Amino acid sequence: MVTTVGQLVAGRYRLVQPLAAGGMGGVWLAHDELDRDDPVAIKKCEIPAGLTPDEQDLFRVWTVREARAFALVGHPNVVRTLDVVPGDDAPWIVMEYVPSRSLQTVIDESGPLPPARVAGIGLAVLEALLAVRRAGLLHLDVKPSNVLIADDGRVVLTDFGPAVTTEGVRALAGAGIVLGSPKYLAPERLYDGVALPESDLWSLGATLYHAVEGLPPYVRDTTAATLLAITEGPPDPPERAGALAPVIEGLLRLDPADRLAPPQVEEGLRAVVRQPANRPELPAPAPAADPAAPRAAAPRRRLAVVVAAVAALIVLAALLFMTSRDDEPSALPSPPPPLAAGLPVLPVGFFWYTTSPLFRVALPLAWPNATPLPGGGLRAGDGWPRLEIRNEPVPDNMVAAFTAAEAKTRLPDYRRVRIEQPLDSPGVVVWEFSYEARSAGAMRAMQWAVLAPDSRRMFVLEMRTRADAWATDVSIFDQVVRSFEPVSGG
Repeated sequence: MVTTVGQLVAGRYRLVQPLAAGGMGGVWLAHDELDRDDPVAIKKCEIPAGLTPDEQDLFRVWTVREARAFALVGHPNVVRTLDVVPGDDAPWIVMEYVPSRSLQTVIDESGPLPPARVAGIGLAVLEALLAVRRAGLLHLDVKPSNVLIADDGRVVLTDFGPAVTTEGVRALAGAGIVLGSPKYLAPERLYDGVALPESDLWSLGATLYHAVEGLPPYVRDTTAATLLAITEGPPDPPERAGALAPVIEGLLRLDPADRLAPPQVEEGLRAVVRQPANRPELPAPAPAADPAAPRAAAPRRRLAVVVAAVAALIVLAALLFMTSRDDEPSALPSPPPPLAAGLPVLPVGFFWYTTSPLFRVALPLAWPNATPLPGGGLRAGDGWPRLEIRNEPVPDNMVAAFTAAEAKTRLPDYRRVRIEQPLDSPGVVVWEFSYEARSAGAMRAMQWAVLAPDSRRMFVLEMRTRADAWATDVSIFDQVVRSFEPVSGG
């Protein structure tokens, strides 16, 4: 069935204009006839050519089922799935419309990007992949055209494949359907047709390589030659990556068990964001894999076998382009470092604020007007961003305390981004939200509740800034949070 402008899908979504075309079907801008406030992006999942009728039925079933599973993921760096419509000839997936440009478009127009900027984008994509992993899902098609640089400063991972669970991957692989784009496909996808969380990390590495070098890690004349090259060994070393090179090389290791684990990837990327001129030293191997976890076979197959397998693959490439201006990516702060004796190393462009008897913290030199607050707190920042540090009573449950505070907020157009306790940071809770300010317009804010080591005091670090400056200002907050240190016995 031909898709046309003005077509009404499922009696609800009116197609306005095409946004992109791809191997998995086109993406359209549409209006929801039942909710006219916001446009949506709607994607038609075309049935791949060459499938038998039974395989086509399997594809339709799994596309709808997997899309509904993915709709349960809620994260600011992951595009939201709003609806799934089976359709007469092919399923439709309705997503939030993100005014943006894809990373692929940015690279095409601007050329290779600076390592520090690519590292910031990588942090956001890593956050998205970890949220997906926590839901027991996979992405399977991480690539520059599926990374959106949004107007509001977000970096958003979009266009999940029709099989995002292990069961779905197995079902489609059994029908000869292997999902992914050749230039970003992990080796184990070729060897054994398996998809692991580490497979998405490989694709992240290939995406970072493309962004910083201006071309994918494996460039060959044909798809078969590209896939064969992936099985033969690592790509050419990146030449423009600088301090980002160890992260890229650690993600593009052939054996999934040898790739950098997410904490190592985050550490390396943040080091590049903080000190782009230095080359971070990362551990060579990733932590030992769980022996009970599935693992791809080591790359010892004969080339003739690989070529035959490659020839049998059906590779599906899905594109989603949203048009708007290019903003800097958002790099979310990580938990504060462990407390150390004496002052740690001062970040470049910061000074130590030691006036409070309760804590010390590094503040930007551009904020010389730091003002003490009653109770040993602090207010800093001239205009936006603004920072407050408050000494507050320790609640029985920090997450519940933030949730209760949220219920009492009267901020106009308030919208929660997250309230969560990082798994690796007991004693830390994060509350991030957006709202509308009468004088400043769209705003973003983040609060970190940090429990002192003696558990007798809790500090809340809050930053607010304009939404259009969030991608830049949040890196300042990252430095502040990392440097914050309660004073023992204060």
